[in-house]
Amino acid sequence: MTPSPPIEPAFQRELDPLLLLPVRLFVLCQLADMRWRRAVVVGNALGVGGRSLASHLMTLRAAGYVETRFERGSLVLRLIPLGLDRLAEHVTALRAVASTAAELVTARRAPPIRCAVTGVARCAKPSEDGCS
Repeated sequence: MTPSPPIEPAFQRELDPLLLLPVRLFVLCQLADMRWRRAVVVGNALGVGGRSLASHLMTLRAAGYVETRFERGSLVLRLIPLGLDRLAEHVTALRAVASTAAELVTARRAPPIRCAVTGVARCAKPSEDGCS
């Protein structure tokens, strides 16, 4: 009998591998209103330009998340419905990841050490107040 594969949390299935790179995620966030934007404006807002931005835009276009065209010599782009759906699902999954991480940290964080003499958490100068 072969062991069954581990159960994958829902948020892992909803995280979009293409949007795990912050640049791509932020490009889609810049386009969330689904209006046409000049690529250079989006790149400037993110501090990314040139070949790096072009590479990310090609990936997003190939995935069907954005459409591009040339308008008066400038590349313009916009988010399309599939891209908006994937962005929304990805952001929701990221929230679940962050929430789970916060719960894990809180559950495993040691309680503060209290001074036996003063009752104050973490004495500032143990040698002066008699705490060790």
